[in-house]
Formats: sequence, structure tokens, C-alpha cells
Amino acid sequence: MMEENKVYFVSLGPGQWDMMTVAAFNTLKKADCIFCPGTERKSRSAALLADAGIADNVRLYPLPMSKDRAMAYSAYDKVCEEAMSLYASGKNVAIVAEGDAGFYSSTLYMSVKLASEGVRTAQVAGVPAFIAAAAFAGIPVVTQEECLKVYPGTVTQELLQRSLDAGDVVVVMKMSQCAGELRQAISSMQDVEWHYFENVGTSEEFYTCNTAEILARDIPYFSLMIIKRKA
Repeated sequence: MMEENKVYFVSLGPGQWDMMTVAAFNTLKKADCIFCPGTERKSRSAALLADAGIADNVRLYPLPMSKDRAMAYSAYDKVCEEAMSLYASGKNVAIVAEGDAGFYSSTLYMSVKLASEGVRTAQVAGVPAFIAAAAFAGIPVVTQEECLKVYPGTVTQELLQRSLDAGDVVVVMKMSQCAGELRQAISSMQDVEWHYFENVGTSEEFYTCNTAEILARDIPYFSLMIIKRKA
């Protein structure tokens, strides 16, 4: 339940509105303003909120899809300024994040900045994309004594080989940033299961474990992989 006068970082889940938690839904319904990221073309978060019947008080902010983080930080700073103004006037503010707000989320920058300014913040948990992906494919993420390692788009073939040799299950997020490295790994590494996913939780959801299909794909931003040694 939303408490008075806080800025809430609300996790939306992987992209399907009914995978949003009840806590997240209730927090958003009580918010006076909901900051939602988007680009010039579209906002997945805004579309998800609309599907959930949450259209009032949604305020889009442009988030450049660029490796130049200075542009993103500038956008976050503007959101923080507006959020602090609303907070000072006693309003309930929500800033949404796809997946989970504490898992490779760009909202961390805003959370730290607001807290440093004395703003009370809270985080509402959500379902990470790789958990939803495993459910979609009908596979376990880890079993028995297996350990899980999650890498961002900076993973190398050497790191991947080392983790699999240690018996770990590997999740690679932000796959588009290391597509070339992963293509080489798929072509050269044996006895490995490659579970590839795109746009989990949306109408464009795609899954395959066929390596030829994976190698032929044009890897989008919203993609991930669950990698295991074959039993």
C-alpha cells in the first residue's frame, strides 16, 4: 500500500500487464503522477500501463536509446527535478521500470540522486524478464545444487566458458550488446543448451533453442539467453 509523500520506483514486470504484482498495481493507482520512459516512436511501459487500465496521471519522458549515457543522465535529471517538486508539494510520485527496478535498471541513478536530496523513496518489486522467459519456455532456471550467474551485455566467451565449466547456469541480459561474442560462442562451444528469447511478455515474444535459428536472428535490444550444459 502506498504511504504518503514518497517517490516509488515501481517494477512493471517483463511486459505483460497481468504479470505486474498487485502491490505495483495498487501503488500506481494511488499515484498522483507516474513518470514513464519512452522514445520518439513508442513507450512499452506506457502501453503496458494502458493495458492495465492505468492512463491517468501518466507523464512520458524521452529516454534516448544511445550508448552515450550523458544523454540518458540528462533525461533522468529532469525527471528528478520534477519528482522533487511534486514530492515537496505532498504528492505521491511513481517512476516505473520494466522488469524489476533493482535488476539492471536505469532507475538506480534516479533513486540514488533523490535519496541524496533527502527525498524518501521506496521500491516495489517485480518479475525479472529471465524468470518469465523460463516459464514461457517451460524450463527451470536452476535445479538442485546448480548456481546461477547473470551477466550484462559485456560477457565474453572466456567468461561464459569458465562459468559453464564450473557447472553454473548462465543468464545473459542485454544480448544485443554482445551479439558477436555470443555468435562465436554458439558456433564453437559443444554440449551446450542455448535458450534464446526476444520481447518476453509481449505480443512479439519469441523463443528458440535451435542454434541455426539463433544465428540467423537480428538481435533486438529486448533479448536474453539462458545457457546450460546439456545433461
